[in-house]
Amino acid sequence: MRQVSLFDDDHGRLSGLVPAMRAAMNRAAGEDEDGRKLLVDRINAVARDAGIRLTAGNAKVISKDTLDKWLNPNDRDHTPGLLAVAAFCRATKDAAPLRVLLRSLGLDVMTDEDRKLRDYGKACVTEREARKRKKMLEDTI
Repeated sequence: MRQVSLFDDDHGRLSGLVPAMRAAMNRAAGEDEDGRKLLVDRINAVARDAGIRLTAGNAKVISKDTLDKWLNPNDRDHTPGLLAVAAFCRATKDAAPLRVLLRSLGLDVMTDEDRKLRDYGKACVTEREARKRKKMLEDTI
C-alpha cells in the first residue's frame, strides 16, 4: 500500500474525478430504463438497511430523477456523496465507481480473487525463505 504524502502536489488526478466516477456509475447502471428504476429501489433498500441518507436534504429515499442527475455527465450541481456512491456500488455489486475514487488517491480496490493471488504469492515467498533456511542449516550439518 502506498502512503499518501502531505506534500504531494499531484492534484491533477482529482480534476477528472467526478466525470470518471459518473462514467463508471453509468456503466454499472446500464442503459435499460426499467433496470434503472429497479436500481433506484435497490439503492433505497441499501440506504434504508444501513440507516444512511443519500442526499443532503430531508428525503430518506432517492427518485429515478435523482439517479439520472447523478449519472448525467453534464450535471455539475448534483454530485452524489460518498455514502451515495457506496450504496450505489452495493446495489449494483460493482465497485468500479469506488475504484475510480481510490485510484485518484493512488490506491485500488482488492477483489476476492486479488486476495487469493496475494495470499498465494505470500505463501510462495514464505516457502522459498523456508527452503533457503533449510539449505543453510543442511550446509552447517
